Amino acid sequence: MPRTIKQDKSDLSGQIAARTYRVAVIPGDGTGPEVLAEGRKVLEALARRENFRLDWRAYDLGGERYLKTGETLPDAVLKELRGVNAIYLGAIGHPGVKPGILEQGILLKLRFELDQYINLRPVKLYPGVWTPLRDKTPEQIDFVVVRENTEGLYAGVGGFLRKGTPGEVALQTSVNTRHGVERCIRFAFEFTRKRGKARKLTLCGKTNVLTYAHDLWQRVFTDVAAEYPDIQTGYTHVDACCMWMVKNPEWFDVIVTDN
Repeated sequence: MPRTIKQDKSDLSGQIAARTYRVAVIPGDGTGPEVLAEGRKVLEALARRENFRLDWRAYDLGGERYLKTGETLPDAVLKELRGVNAIYLGAIGHPGVKPGILEQGILLKLRFELDQYINLRPVKLYPGVWTPLRDKTPEQIDFVVVRENTEGLYAGVGGFLRKGTPGEVALQTSVNTRHGVERCIRFAFEFTRKRGKARKLTLCGKTNVLTYAHDLWQRVFTDVAAEYPDIQTGYTHVDACCMWMVKNPEWFDVIVTDN
């Protein structure tokens, strides 16, 4: 006997609601507002094509707000940002504001408070676009850099001794935890597998000089690699990596590195 399946309206409404994405827009400073305005046009076109909605929520964070109010990223705004699906940010940095105030007060605060531990940087040459790299094609310039985003030198650990005197000392400590390193490296392995291109992951560091921090990175990389036998692995010093990016970018598929 045929059976009638009744659709749960609450489930249906959930499916519809899932097609609307709340996006916080932070144009910021400099070219940020101009770039974001054009980017929004692209995203709106994509939304129409893929049948989803974008609920834009604008925030005036940046240099102008700081100069007027002395605020960078108020706690009330941060609380609202925790409730969105994505943050679309333009640029941070204002000629009238001392370097470091906006970067620490907005960019780094967002990264640390929201635990945005991955900085994903695709490097891709599109067909018909000129490149200064001689004889390189779109097939040869197509790799991704996975950068740890909440530790390293950006953790803000350091200080001054005898500041303003001839004997001044400034310290800036690179913080690398096993937890932070491993989750970044695991993300990189998973991303390399899902990307499905050359299935090659390269660790970029400076193990010959940074013999503590990058020793940890190397050991964790080796440990995690054992769980991904389908991924080819390699290592390069950062200075050599920069050279090969220019000379032979086709050698790279995914690169993972510290902050």
